[in-house]
Amino acid sequence: MCHKGFTFLEVVIVIAIIGILSVLAVPGMSAFTDRLRIETTARTISTDLREMKMKAVLDRSDCVVFFDPANNLYELPGRQSLLPKGVRFGFGSGVLGPPGNPTATPDEDGVTFPSNRAAFYSRGSNSMGTIYITNNYNITMSISTAVTGRIKIWKWDGVKWS
Repeated sequence: MCHKGFTFLEVVIVIAIIGILSVLAVPGMSAFTDRLRIETTARTISTDLREMKMKAVLDRSDCVVFFDPANNLYELPGRQSLLPKGVRFGFGSGVLGPPGNPTATPDEDGVTFPSNRAAFYSRGSNSMGTIYITNNYNITMSISTAVTGRIKIWKWDGVKWS
């Protein structure tokens, strides 16, 4: 008599091995998703700032983006954007700023624009400043605007901005 298939014991052992490997993989996935979340947030803020810059020029009127670090949100004309869970305005320990010339600790709330307002003018220029965001894993990223209108995303590697 020929029996094909797996015994109950073999199936239970395979399921146990898969369960153990899953438990070991979850912490690594959590750190990966948190890193991905802060990188996506930096890109989203940068895109929103670029949109406001273009809107100011096209509409020939000044645009202002207001950052509210206490509530982890920022306001664009006509809409509000909340930072995702686990991401907040601010920076991790040991971070120096501004990214182009890191010499001192940044503003405590993580926003260096005057009155936490980024202004974009109809002629294409804007106010200078930097927005710092961080997460629970002490990853810090920043979005800086130069007076020339350039908007750049930076990442702190523990020693320098890149």
